[in-house]
Amino acid sequence: MRKSFVAVSLLLAGIRWLCAQTSCKQLVPTCKEAYMENFSWDGRYWRAELYGGETTEIYYTFFPGLRYRLIPCGSSSTKATPHLRIYNANRTLLLDTRQQGERRYWDLELSSTQLLVIELYYPSGEGCAALLIGHRASMEASTR
Repeated sequence: MRKSFVAVSLLLAGIRWLCAQTSCKQLVPTCKEAYMENFSWDGRYWRAELYGGETTEIYYTFFPGLRYRLIPCGSSSTKATPHLRIYNANRTLLLDTRQQGERRYWDLELSSTQLLVIELYYPSGEGCAALLIGHRASMEASTR
Protein backbone atom coordinates (compact mmCIF):
# COMPACT_ATOMS: atom_id res chain seq x y z
CA MET A 1 0.00 0.00 0.00
CA ARG A 2 2.79 2.43 0.92
CA LYS A 3 4.68 1.65 -2.31
CA SER A 4 1.54 2.41 -4.32
CA PHE A 5 1.16 5.78 -2.58
CA VAL A 6 4.79 6.69 -3.30
CA ALA A 7 4.46 5.61 -6.94
CA VAL A 8 1.26 7.65 -7.43
CA SER A 9 2.86 10.68 -5.74
CA LEU A 10 5.90 10.47 -8.01
CA LEU A 11 3.70 10.06 -11.08
CA LEU A 12 1.62 13.12 -10.16
CA ALA A 13 4.76 15.17 -9.49
CA GLY A 14 6.15 14.15 -12.88
CA ILE A 15 2.92 15.08 -14.65
CA ARG A 16 2.86 18.46 -12.88
CA TRP A 17 6.48 19.13 -13.91
CA LEU A 18 5.80 18.12 -17.54
CA CYS A 19 2.70 20.34 -17.72
CA ALA A 20 4.61 23.27 -16.23
CA GLN A 21 7.46 22.87 -18.72
CA THR A 22 5.01 22.73 -21.63
CA SER A 23 3.19 25.89 -20.51
CA CYS A 24 6.57 27.56 -19.92
CA LYS A 25 7.69 26.75 -23.47
CA GLN A 26 4.49 28.23 -24.91
CA LEU A 27 5.21 31.58 -23.23
CA VAL A 28 8.30 32.32 -25.30
CA PRO A 29 6.73 32.54 -28.80
CA THR A 30 3.77 34.49 -27.43
CA CYS A 31 5.98 37.07 -25.71
CA LYS A 32 8.33 37.32 -28.67
CA GLU A 33 5.53 38.02 -31.13
CA ALA A 34 3.79 40.50 -28.84
CA TYR A 35 6.71 42.61 -27.61
CA MET A 36 9.93 42.08 -29.60
CA GLU A 37 8.72 44.40 -32.41
CA ASN A 38 11.74 45.69 -34.40
CA PHE A 39 14.40 44.29 -32.07
CA SER A 40 16.66 41.42 -33.14
CA TRP A 41 16.51 38.24 -31.10
CA ASP A 42 19.07 35.45 -31.18
CA GLY A 43 16.63 32.78 -30.01
CA ARG A 44 18.04 32.48 -26.51
CA TYR A 45 15.79 32.78 -23.50
CA TRP A 46 15.84 31.92 -19.83
CA ARG A 47 12.98 30.27 -18.02
CA ALA A 48 12.36 28.85 -14.58
CA GLU A 49 9.62 27.53 -12.36
CA LEU A 50 9.58 29.80 -9.30
CA TYR A 51 7.97 28.83 -6.00
CA GLY A 52 7.52 30.71 -2.73
CA GLY A 53 9.59 33.83 -3.36
CA GLU A 54 12.38 32.14 -5.30
CA THR A 55 14.42 34.10 -7.83
CA THR A 56 16.53 33.04 -10.76
CA GLU A 57 19.69 34.89 -11.84
CA ILE A 58 20.79 35.64 -15.39
CA TYR A 59 24.25 37.02 -16.17
CA TYR A 60 24.29 39.03 -19.39
CA THR A 61 26.87 41.32 -20.99
CA PHE A 62 25.49 44.56 -22.42
CA PHE A 63 27.44 46.61 -24.97
CA PRO A 64 27.37 50.34 -25.79
CA GLY A 65 25.75 51.41 -29.05
CA LEU A 66 22.89 48.93 -28.65
CA ARG A 67 19.41 49.41 -27.28
CA TYR A 68 18.18 46.34 -25.40
CA ARG A 69 14.63 45.18 -24.78
CA LEU A 70 14.10 42.97 -21.75
CA ILE A 71 10.82 41.09 -21.85
CA PRO A 72 9.85 39.27 -18.66
CA CYS A 73 6.84 37.06 -19.22
CA GLY A 74 5.19 34.35 -17.27
CA SER A 75 2.21 32.57 -15.96
CA SER A 76 1.68 32.67 -12.20
CA SER A 77 -0.87 31.63 -9.62
CA THR A 78 -1.57 35.32 -8.92
CA LYS A 79 -1.74 36.35 -12.61
CA ALA A 80 1.16 38.74 -11.94
CA THR A 81 3.89 39.58 -14.43
CA PRO A 82 7.38 38.53 -13.34
CA HIS A 83 9.58 41.38 -12.15
CA LEU A 84 13.27 42.11 -12.67
CA ARG A 85 15.99 43.36 -10.36
CA ILE A 86 19.09 44.46 -12.24
CA TYR A 87 22.47 44.71 -10.51
CA ASN A 88 25.91 45.73 -11.72
CA ALA A 89 28.94 43.46 -11.20
CA ASN A 90 29.43 44.90 -7.67
CA ARG A 91 25.83 43.86 -6.80
CA THR A 92 24.64 47.46 -6.61
CA LEU A 93 20.92 47.52 -7.39
CA LEU A 94 20.33 49.54 -10.57
CA LEU A 95 16.64 48.83 -11.16
CA ASP A 96 13.79 46.97 -9.48
CA THR A 97 10.89 46.94 -11.91
CA ARG A 98 8.42 46.31 -9.08
CA GLN A 99 9.06 49.91 -8.00
CA GLN A 100 8.34 51.22 -11.53
CA GLY A 101 4.77 50.03 -12.10
CA GLU A 102 3.42 47.36 -14.43
CA ARG A 103 5.02 47.22 -17.87
CA ARG A 104 5.37 44.40 -20.36
CA TYR A 105 8.97 45.17 -21.33
CA TRP A 106 11.92 47.38 -20.39
CA ASP A 107 14.27 49.15 -22.83
CA LEU A 108 17.76 50.18 -21.78
CA GLU A 109 21.04 51.47 -23.20
CA LEU A 110 24.42 51.55 -21.50
CA SER A 111 27.32 53.87 -22.14
CA SER A 112 29.97 51.20 -21.51
CA THR A 113 30.28 47.42 -21.71
CA GLN A 114 28.93 45.89 -18.51
CA LEU A 115 28.13 42.49 -17.13
CA LEU A 116 24.79 42.82 -15.35
CA VAL A 117 23.03 40.38 -13.07
CA ILE A 118 19.30 40.14 -13.74
CA GLU A 119 17.06 38.53 -11.15
CA LEU A 120 13.69 37.31 -12.36
CA TYR A 121 11.04 36.90 -9.63
CA TYR A 122 7.39 37.04 -8.63
CA PRO A 123 6.57 39.28 -5.64
CA SER A 124 4.13 36.60 -4.46
CA GLY A 125 2.72 33.33 -5.69
CA GLU A 126 4.41 30.84 -7.94
CA GLY A 127 4.65 29.97 -11.59
CA CYS A 128 6.68 29.90 -14.74
CA ALA A 129 8.81 32.91 -15.61
CA ALA A 130 10.80 33.57 -18.77
CA LEU A 131 13.09 36.36 -19.97
CA LEU A 132 13.81 37.30 -23.57
CA ILE A 133 16.41 39.92 -24.50
CA GLY A 134 16.38 41.64 -27.89
CA HIS A 135 18.68 44.33 -29.23
CA ARG A 136 19.07 46.85 -32.05
CA ALA A 137 21.39 49.73 -32.88
CA SER A 138 20.63 52.71 -30.69
CA MET A 139 19.43 55.90 -32.34
CA GLU A 140 22.63 57.65 -31.32
CA ALA A 141 24.81 54.91 -32.87
CA SER A 142 22.78 54.83 -36.09
CA THR A 143 23.26 58.57 -36.72
CA ARG A 144 27.07 58.41 -36.59
